[in-house]
Amino acid sequence: MIRSRNAHRTALLGLILALSHAGCTTTEVVKANSTPATQSQEMTDPELVLDIGIIEFAPGIPESEGEIEKALIVPEVRRAESRFIAYHLRNTLEQTGNWGAVRVTPEQSKAVDLTIWGEILLSDGETLQVRVTARDATGTLWLDEEYDDNASKFSYRQTREDPFQDIYNAVANDLLAYRDKLAADELRNIRTVAALEFASSLSPESFEGYLRRSGDRVSVLQVPADGDPMVQRIDRIKEREFLFVDTLDDYYDRFYREMAAPYRDWRQYTYDEAVRLRQMEAQSRKRLLTGIALVAGGLAAGARSETYAGQVAAAGAAVGGIGAIRSGLERRRDAEVHAASLRELSESMGQEITPIVLDVEGRTVELKGTADNQYGKWRRILKDIYQRDNAQIAE
Repeated sequence: MIRSRNAHRTALLGLILALSHAGCTTTEVVKANSTPATQSQEMTDPELVLDIGIIEFAPGIPESEGEIEKALIVPEVRRAESRFIAYHLRNTLEQTGNWGAVRVTPEQSKAVDLTIWGEILLSDGETLQVRVTARDATGTLWLDEEYDDNASKFSYRQTREDPFQDIYNAVANDLLAYRDKLAADELRNIRTVAALEFASSLSPESFEGYLRRSGDRVSVLQVPADGDPMVQRIDRIKEREFLFVDTLDDYYDRFYREMAAPYRDWRQYTYDEAVRLRQMEAQSRKRLLTGIALVAGGLAAGARSETYAGQVAAAGAAVGGIGAIRSGLERRRDAEVHAASLRELSESMGQEITPIVLDVEGRTVELKGTADNQYGKWRRILKDIYQRDNAQIAE
């Protein structure tokens, strides 16, 4: 397509204006966290207080190496973050006093009334973006939202709270707002379903007629009679479930406390790197576009000029444009160096969990492996205990 000279000048002017806007500097806004977690003002009946289980967040690591490098993700650090974020949310919810026991588990526990899980979508020290989902034991969806927060340099100068505490407070407030809409009978029903779900996970055949399932929803068909010995055995098994989860919580707490200081330093460094990388990419892009515009403009001007001086000036503009392109490419290489430094940061945040030794009915049980492996083994032990108790009663 042939363009008129006026059209060419208009397009070139528009490109120059766009480049000038791209080169504008931004002002960093210093802000303090502004959404405190709300504490319920009403006294809640102890029988209506809900226990919460938080599953380790999904780390959100792409499958391909190329995508991992492009996103500047250090997989070992991201996996450590998935536990840190889950446990920090646990602390935030517990400190509100609005809930019963709040525990972090490697996989879903049938012994809790409300389950929370999430995924890290973005974490680079400057921005944290997560998706958080919450369902109660009846299958009712309480929450399915994306939360994000931006840290400022000021956030890392003070150590009073997490740079992204706004996210945790927002999740806590959204959960409380949903709970406060429920009537006492609805809360009581959630607890009943949770108790029967746990019993059913141990002995599906014994509790087959107690719950009705329809898709994700679960409702009560009947409840065991008061004083039923089967319920008493289930309660005893549940106490052992909580014993193990509380032991596992000590591991998460130790991991959280040991990780806190180096993780804060790592995030502060990645904050500086993320800001610097973004600035360098913008400068590189600007220089490349400027060079392309100068080359194109110089060649076009030379083609139109009928004088030697005009052709020399156009050639000078083209040479200057080539220099700008070269400079832009050099800046891009610098940006890639900073990106590489992010990938090479500390990969020493351990994922190993020490063996847990528990006494079960006079015998010592040692659980080894990862947290989720130990939890799976413990669940199988509890199921065996329940089935053995039933067999002994039947005899």
